[in-house]
Amino acid sequence: MTKINLIKKRKKYIAQRMNKLKEMEASLNVQERKRRTRRLIELGGLILKAHLADWDANTLFGALLFIKEKETDPQQLESWTIKEAVHLLRRKPKTHPYESKERQLL
Repeated sequence: MTKINLIKKRKKYIAQRMNKLKEMEASLNVQERKRRTRRLIELGGLILKAHLADWDANTLFGALLFIKEKETDPQQLESWTIKEAVHLLRRKPKTHPYESKERQLL
């Protein structure tokens, strides 16, 4: 094999490896974007569960900043965690929309 052919072969190999690396980077970007989107949806769900969806964006953001200031107090964090648990216990269990009224009463 001549030197020129060897160089061409190595260039081709390097180009293939670089393309593979670009594909992997693109895949990681997609995964990260999906992870971020899922987190944003979860946070939006929390806003809905807390019945804060009708607040305007500025008020909601101000309230979140207030919460952020309080996060350094461990007792406050524990209090919020307890409130969340109590809220979940008080919540009515979901019923299937086609379930009969008699069965829902059981």
